[in-house]
Amino acid sequence: MPHQATTAPASRWTKPLGALGILSAAAVTTLGIAAPASAEPNDYLNNLQPRYTSLTASQLTAAGNQACSAIQSGMPASDATVVVSKNLGVSLSTAYDIVRNATSHLGC
Repeated sequence: MPHQATTAPASRWTKPLGALGILSAAAVTTLGIAAPASAEPNDYLNNLQPRYTSLTASQLTAAGNQACSAIQSGMPASDATVVVSKNLGVSLSTAYDIVRNATSHLGC
């Protein structure tokens, strides 16, 4: 009669995996409610105004706020860049710079 291999009971993995699940859930919860980066609106304008002199401070601020709203509602930053480009009538590289600075300095 051949020897049958013994296997470990499935319950052997239940406790370690359960603990891992609890740790993962705790990490997700912690990351989900983390405070946003501090907003630095002066840095936002200080970075953009010297380069984009054809745009007013209010246009830049409105575009940054628009980008933040779009991103916070789930729109990818790449799509927000296209929206800013179309709304301001600027190149994609300019719009990208606006969106990048908005995400860095306006707290979105």
